[in-house]
Amino acid sequence: MKGIHPSIASHRLNVFSTTRLVRQKIRRFHPDRQKVIRNEIDKLLESGFIKEVAYPDWLANVVVVPKKEGKWRVCVDYTNLNNACPKDSFPLPRIDQIVDSTAGQGMLSFLDAFSGYHQIPMSPADKEKTAFIMPHGLYCYKVMPFGLKNAGATYQRLMTKIFKPLIGHTVEVYIDDIVVKSKTREEHVLHLQEVFHLLRKYDMKLNPSKCAFGVSAGKFLGFMVSQRGIEVSPYQIKAVMETPPPRNKKELQRLTGKLVALGRFIARFTDELRPFFLAIRKAGTHGWTESCQNAFEKIKHCLMHPPILSSPILEEKLYMYLAVSEWAISAVLFGCPSPKEQKPIYYVSRALADKLRPYFQDHLVIVLTDQPLRNILHKPDLTGRMLQWAIELSKFGIEFQPRLSMKGQVMADFVLEYSRRPSQHHESSKQEWWTLRVDGASRSSSSGQAIQLGFSASNNEAEYEVILSGLDLALALSVSKLRIYSDSQLVVRHVRKEYEAKDARMARYLAKRTDNRRANALAGIAASLPIKEAILLPIHVQTNPSVAGNSTCNTIEATQASDQEWTGNIAEYLWTGTLPGDPKQAHKIRVQAARFTLIGRHLYKRSFTGPYLQCLGHSEAQYVLAKLHEEKFLLVAIDYFSKWVEAEAYASIKDKDVTKFVWKNIVCRFGIPQTIIADNGPQFDSIAFRNFCSELNIRNSYSTPRYPQSNGQAEATNKTLITTLKKRLEQAKGKWVEELPGVLWAYRTTPGRPTGNTPFALAYGMDVVIPTEIGLPTIRTDVAKQNDANTELGRNLDWTDEVRESAAIRMADYQQRASAHYNRKVKPRSFKNGTLVLRKVFENTTEMGVGKLYANWEGPYIVSKASESGAYHLQKLDGTPLLRPWNVSNLKQYYQ
Repeated sequence: MKGIHPSIASHRLNVFSTTRLVRQKIRRFHPDRQKVIRNEIDKLLESGFIKEVAYPDWLANVVVVPKKEGKWRVCVDYTNLNNACPKDSFPLPRIDQIVDSTAGQGMLSFLDAFSGYHQIPMSPADKEKTAFIMPHGLYCYKVMPFGLKNAGATYQRLMTKIFKPLIGHTVEVYIDDIVVKSKTREEHVLHLQEVFHLLRKYDMKLNPSKCAFGVSAGKFLGFMVSQRGIEVSPYQIKAVMETPPPRNKKELQRLTGKLVALGRFIARFTDELRPFFLAIRKAGTHGWTESCQNAFEKIKHCLMHPPILSSPILEEKLYMYLAVSEWAISAVLFGCPSPKEQKPIYYVSRALADKLRPYFQDHLVIVLTDQPLRNILHKPDLTGRMLQWAIELSKFGIEFQPRLSMKGQVMADFVLEYSRRPSQHHESSKQEWWTLRVDGASRSSSSGQAIQLGFSASNNEAEYEVILSGLDLALALSVSKLRIYSDSQLVVRHVRKEYEAKDARMARYLAKRTDNRRANALAGIAASLPIKEAILLPIHVQTNPSVAGNSTCNTIEATQASDQEWTGNIAEYLWTGTLPGDPKQAHKIRVQAARFTLIGRHLYKRSFTGPYLQCLGHSEAQYVLAKLHEEKFLLVAIDYFSKWVEAEAYASIKDKDVTKFVWKNIVCRFGIPQTIIADNGPQFDSIAFRNFCSELNIRNSYSTPRYPQSNGQAEATNKTLITTLKKRLEQAKGKWVEELPGVLWAYRTTPGRPTGNTPFALAYGMDVVIPTEIGLPTIRTDVAKQNDANTELGRNLDWTDEVRESAAIRMADYQQRASAHYNRKVKPRSFKNGTLVLRKVFENTTEMGVGKLYANWEGPYIVSKASESGAYHLQKLDGTPLLRPWNVSNLKQYYQ
């Protein structure tokens, strides 16, 4: 087969120059599969698609995968080669646009290229990089094989070049899917002639057995397209209908994926599938529920009579229905070929994102709604979020009209109708007090930030204008009671008639309503508002500006609400729909809940900038503040041999903190330790921490009370860290948390006297590059190259065992000398089992109120068990054992 000329198209790999070459070892196959592979190789050799190669830099293996009809497909595993290649950024066409432009045509032809990928030659420099290994030789591709990373983009680039004058008119191409479309049979013959002329010009061959010419309908990119419109594939419907109820989370996700693929044909898709999404979150405990089964049956019933979607006609007006439920935003876009006919084009049910953007850019869209969207979005004094929405929508041709009567059952099924709120809720909203905070200022260019004034205004005039704009918003929300907070004392005094306006322009804002057509009479605002009840305006003076440079701030003490009052009612409403009995409180919760959502039973607030903000109760907020700003405890762990230190700062150390610390800083980084020696703190001796260690087979050991020398290594490390922190800090002692990482780094990279080496070197087998070597280069950093560094690293790893053994011998010698020095003046004491002893009294064991007259020793106690380390287990005279052992230094014999 001749194929495409290299000057037209060839596939290049563009392998990264720094990538390590990979030669895979040969895989062994069953004799039956070896026969399949051999036959495939013979076919490729006969066709001239592959050739033998010697000494390739890259080498991949063959993979045999089953086909649907029971046969086998031979592929090459190019995983390593694909990872070494950059992604081709050539754009693929939008499937929605291609399908829309194909539907509605009277005559279609579906073309399939004969081994389409194999008609494109490989670049000569990249042929041997496609080499693969077989039991009987090494081969490489002369043409573009399947499985390469950018093969699809190369093929799409070629198709775009070949059919460039016809794409969008009579031909649509998506990689290897080609369709020729025409309105009539006569036109179709001419269009096919044009296509064949281009194929013959570029030597592109077709596979006649897989082509379909002159058909009225066919499957294209997963959809059934015809003159009637776009239909869902019967095979997809059959797959959903034959799917049994899921038994686990994976099967539930698989079923949800099948239904998501059909979302374009299902009205209010997100609402219908909500039980599925909830079941996926709770699959570990609940799984498939009755609500899931009911939703599944409803979707099955919908798919038994799926809608036929149409494609938009050029310059046709499009209409859209909007539906907002408690869980989703849904829309259906449709056209009206005749006054009595409505044809759906697209269903979408989620955050609108960019799904419908192409339709909005090409067509005039008329939104049919029963809400006053036009009046709201065209107000001249919009502010904040509404202004952003108005600007975003202004780039599209959108008109708003009252909702029409629906001409089809498909449209009727889509629209959600909700009953109006009870009148008492509406009345209660008017009784609530609302707050309006305003701040106005003027600039030389224009006045206003959120509200721009088209005329020059002084600061006081800007204050008046912003108050008036806030009053307009209050009227739109039917607010009857409003508190206004302003930082302009002059404006407040003017409104209260405590000051007289001397300037003529300022006096106009305070004119009587008979002389002021814009209703600027703030003093008489109660009589001028067209609502049932007068708006009350108690204006409070804010002594400091809202944004101040170095001014002091007033502290306002608010009543502390409980966690239940803050998050409980909103979370309960979002989860179960339950509202308080008080109508006023119920309306308040319903309004507030619009900005909140539940994720895993945790309450989050939707922010304007994008991320979700987790809502905290009072106790949780106190905990977070303490965690962020009140660290005063240091949790330290040190390895017995290498002296490697891990440490973190905490506001309070609890058993869950210790468990997380051990898991994150020790287990996940260095593996599971054999023994953990800790003091007798309750966070180390808790049931939770003991169970955690027991699950990982970690042995717990505890130092004896009032004898820190039994865990001397940890205590010495604490002393060293504190001493180093003191040297790093000056006046701001509270910033010790920020200095902790540097102190730990210094400790880990400083040679220790017991081992003669740094903790870093003993842990990782090599010395670390410290910042000093960057500012003052050494031979290791200045002369060494990459290959030398790899060799040096391998040599260091080979010597690691010897270095650690030498350090162990040196540490044992150091311990023996230290022990001999300490034991020079120590007189060993020991007690036998059953001996009566007295225990030293400490501050926490003294009697209350005795002051300095307390006894120094208490007891007697009976020695029940002795250990070689000098610790003794004691029990009272009645046989009750003490909780922990005690060191001999805190005991003395009792003489009767």
